Amino acid sequence: MILDKVLHPSSPVSAGGRRIEYLVLASGELAKHRQRLKTDAGREVGISLPHGVTLRDGDVLHVDDALAIVVRQAEEDLLRLHPRTPEEFGWVGYQVGNLHRAAMIDSHGIAVLYDKAIEALAERHQVPCERVSGKFVPAQNQGHSH
Repeated sequence: MILDKVLHPSSPVSAGGRRIEYLVLASGELAKHRQRLKTDAGREVGISLPHGVTLRDGDVLHVDDALAIVVRQAEEDLLRLHPRTPEEFGWVGYQVGNLHRAAMIDSHGIAVLYDKAIEALAERHQVPCERVSGKFVPAQNQGHSH
């Protein structure tokens, strides 16, 4: 089965008697427009989306009377940095950007995919950080573009 469009972006699918299978994707796989995958039930599918389409948690890629195929974003190993001052926030943001790492930024801090080098840098400069599990949605996947 080839999945070539997002049918109902990020809207819940009611089962209505149909089987729901999930494509569990890591953050890096969400932006790939061509790939071969297996659903959580073992069904092989191909994804062939137009360039520039980025999948999101909850996107529906197939629906018929018997089956729905839905994207589920995997939880990943993250490093959450907790800068304490605006200056520290700027410094951490600069360091993450200088290393060309994607980042999630919110009022609580900055999160990146776990990176031992960034963890060591934060510890060396006494910036509080913690290793956590979660869904990684970097700024470019939240509607930001260059």
